[in-house]
Amino acid sequence: MATAASPFLDLPYDVLQCVFAHISAVDILSVISTSKRLYYTLMDDNATWRRFCAAYGVTDTSVFLGRSFRLIYGRLFHRYGHLLGLWCSDYPFKGNIIEFRLLPDHWLRMGEPTIVGDVWKFSTEAGNPRPHYPTYTEFIQIGFTPRKKITQKTANDVHVSWHLRSDCDLGFLVHNGIPPPWVRMDGDRRMGTPSLRVIAPSKMTLELADFFRHPLHSPEFPESTSTPWYDAKRGVPRLRQEGPPPIIPTQRRWFYPGDVHYVEGTPKPASIAIFPPPSDEPSEVHLPDLHNTMHPLSSPYSVIVPRYYPLRTVMQEGEDPASQNWRPESLVGLWLGDYGPHGTECLFLEHNVADSMIRAWKITGDVNVPRGACTWHAFLQQEAHWTDSSGLGMRAYMGEGRIARHGFIESSLISARVIINGKDEIMVAWDLLFTAKFIRYKTARGRTGD
Repeated sequence: MATAASPFLDLPYDVLQCVFAHISAVDILSVISTSKRLYYTLMDDNATWRRFCAAYGVTDTSVFLGRSFRLIYGRLFHRYGHLLGLWCSDYPFKGNIIEFRLLPDHWLRMGEPTIVGDVWKFSTEAGNPRPHYPTYTEFIQIGFTPRKKITQKTANDVHVSWHLRSDCDLGFLVHNGIPPPWVRMDGDRRMGTPSLRVIAPSKMTLELADFFRHPLHSPEFPESTSTPWYDAKRGVPRLRQEGPPPIIPTQRRWFYPGDVHYVEGTPKPASIAIFPPPSDEPSEVHLPDLHNTMHPLSSPYSVIVPRYYPLRTVMQEGEDPASQNWRPESLVGLWLGDYGPHGTECLFLEHNVADSMIRAWKITGDVNVPRGACTWHAFLQQEAHWTDSSGLGMRAYMGEGRIARHGFIESSLISARVIINGKDEIMVAWDLLFTAKFIRYKTARGRTGD
């Protein structure tokens, strides 16, 4: 540690705090490391580090066993805080969503907050009401050492574990007639475990060749960092970055044709990936399906590890479409849509002011119109005539919807009407085909299984 006089040494405490309010945690650490007096005075000063934890909703250290704000931020949030929120997958056609939240762990940590990750799964089953909300399976936990395992040496260590919690029967869970939540404890033994990794920015994208001579086209995902659903502000965990996930080697068979390989495409930002346990190590860890195959055209891609990109999370109250004060901006955010035999899919609605349009981007998709494509749009300057069953006029706009053959081939636009059915509901009438219902996704929920 430097012993020369620090330019900050004679600054009053309040002035130092004003300086610290405008610099990063890394810069603060550099400043206080210039002097032993600064270091021992400010290293565990809660006022210095509180604001970094407050950004994640933590303003009280008591829930973390009285650990200092510096330890909470430095060990947990500095490295893993950027995980919190939604992430969407580049897995061709269907895509997928995982979500990380900070929740109390009443299971292993007596209520201490832990970062938990859930994988979403959408049903293709018919029934009312549609669209369906997803089911959620918790598969990863990131937190301080569980209380039963705390030692003086490991008390402030952060652990990544791979236990499962679910309200739905995943088949391989052994629940012995016990009602949900069904829990499987994995990853505690010295065996192979999955791994959370950060993938560096890259131009590499996946291409599939020789699939029964069937042409396939899957949009770049994301097409660019200006794509409306992409959260460019969040960043990725502060872990070592590596190249695109390697393709898992498999023996090619007649019923598993096609050559999946990387080719150069549009630049991709940094992402995360969940790698399975190493194939050459024994493992008892069971991960839920992160692929969402659901169609033969997706089967060749089971040899890849999907990349997940940060998804914007816009939560707002809807506005009454009958009101003169209704704003198109109130539609921006995540919606769930009914896509018939393909089931429920997730979309991000964009309000493009310059074009005076609402665009619906698929976050999850299907083999006709895949993730990353714009599924429909509405022209806000072209009002449409539409009445409900009672004859009451409704807010509606002319628009267009996208259709395609399997493999996103011969994609085209057809006329559609976009009806704002309520604060949290939209109907899209596809010309001569069908009418689809869309509902706003609302995220308020507890921990899976609690």
